[in-house]
Amino acid sequence: MTLLPLAIIASLSMVITACASTPQAPALTDPKEILTQAVVSLNGVKTAELTGSFSGTIAAAQLGTFDLSTITMSGQIDIPNKKAKFNLDAPTLLGTKVDALLLDQVAYVKVAGPFAALANLQADKYTKAIVPQSSDNPTDVATTVANLKAGLDKLPTPPVKDADEKCGDLDCYHVTLKLTADDLKTLDSSSTLDGDVTLDIWSHKSDYRPAKIVAAVTTTQLGTFSVTMELKYDVAVTVDAPPADQVVSP
Repeated sequence: MTLLPLAIIASLSMVITACASTPQAPALTDPKEILTQAVVSLNGVKTAELTGSFSGTIAAAQLGTFDLSTITMSGQIDIPNKKAKFNLDAPTLLGTKVDALLLDQVAYVKVAGPFAALANLQADKYTKAIVPQSSDNPTDVATTVANLKAGLDKLPTPPVKDADEKCGDLDCYHVTLKLTADDLKTLDSSSTLDGDVTLDIWSHKSDYRPAKIVAAVTTTQLGTFSVTMELKYDVAVTVDAPPADQVVSP
């Protein structure tokens, strides 16, 4: 479970300097272009907030079956000030709780529950670590767009544009992408997922920014479950380092 916040922190450190003007937003009809513009629009984000919830059950090897409906996650990012935070609360997953903070290149991760010992972390204390700078250029929009379009063109089943919907008070595009186990293996020969994945993405018609993402997975081994993530932008973000007496070194 500790890999999730660490992976998010690593990704945030790569995009922390990304900044561009908000794109103009002509009407779109091609679902591939809608997805492409949704990704491009993130390059102009300064602050954002994520909230997520889960549903269904998952079967974990040697640990049994877990109800995911009580699990929630949240996060915030402030790109100009190089700050971010992430929280995962999973009471039905052996009482697991993860808190992660990022301030410039310093990360703090705290894990409550038995997974702390598995990750060699001190329970209920923040472990401090330095996040190395990446040599990747997060503002290389042309390369990002080219790679995304190439990936979309490889999909055995292309994305579909659904009817436009409301995201709160804003009008949104809705695109659905369905992938079978065979489709996933076509994209990645190392894929071992024995089921189907459906992605639903809603993005603002006004600026193309993603508003909601739902990933639904149906497998014979892991079970049937889904995760819903909702995004807000231009929010106030507060991230402070934890008190010194709550921090340990790895």
